[in-house]
Amino acid sequence: MNEIATVESLLNSLKAYTKRFEIPDSRDNLLAIASSILTFQQKQGNLAIAPQEIESLIQNTVDQFNGELLSDIPDIIDANTETLVTGVHQWVQTLESQVLNTLNAYVQNFLPKQDFNLSDNLPDTILSIIPLVENAQLRKVEAESLIQRVTSKFNVQNALSQVIGNDAIAIAQQLAKLMQFGSLEEQIKNTLLNNQSLIDQPLETITESLVNKELSKILANNALQFDIDLDSQQMMVKQLTLKLNVMQSSSPSTKSAAAIAKQMDAEVEALKNARQVNLKIDDIFKPR
Repeated sequence: MNEIATVESLLNSLKAYTKRFEIPDSRDNLLAIASSILTFQQKQGNLAIAPQEIESLIQNTVDQFNGELLSDIPDIIDANTETLVTGVHQWVQTLESQVLNTLNAYVQNFLPKQDFNLSDNLPDTILSIIPLVENAQLRKVEAESLIQRVTSKFNVQNALSQVIGNDAIAIAQQLAKLMQFGSLEEQIKNTLLNNQSLIDQPLETITESLVNKELSKILANNALQFDIDLDSQQMMVKQLTLKLNVMQSSSPSTKSAAAIAKQMDAEVEALKNARQVNLKIDDIFKPR
């Protein structure tokens, strides 16, 4: 499929999604929806596109969408597009519920009482949960949108009183285990951020294999200091890959490691300020 055809296909899907499920209230919201459509297609094996082309595809599609009025979008949607956007919507909703339920399980079962005020760490905690419940690597706009939605629905009292499913508890236990290796994660992150060859290109190019290579190097020299099993190593690689990719800017970066870290702090601070709504979310975990 050539670029023009791909943009047209994504644009039609974006129109259908907004017509059926969600009226976008910002450009970022549109970007997140468009990105989610592509991620879902990649999960299904129905889209082959080079990673370096995805960002421009999403931006170009949203630019075209912004030039149209929602009232001008046809009510009639072809069956294939209808099936696609329905699948995307169900996946996005399920992922949000899985992350929220895991967060609730973590607070209820593993978080010390003195740490119940999660305002300082909530965005990073949510970001750490995402790879534990979703194998697909989310792009920055998707991850940030998901963090904002979960943050707005999270409430400590609801988390403590909710009946939690076994799946959520098991994942929360895995999260708690990984939290013990925060110093190892920081060491890997600092090593990668001080790699000049990475600083000179978008951080979205950071892959799991690259993170895993750095992890292996550190463990080879600190085997006694970090007693981390293979499963936890693999999960940490997924977590850190997502976190580093969320830090990437939309254009090629020439920032220093300190500047990139400052950018991440600013983004996390913005996410901390997302409003919290007292909503009770039922545990809808389903067997995977």
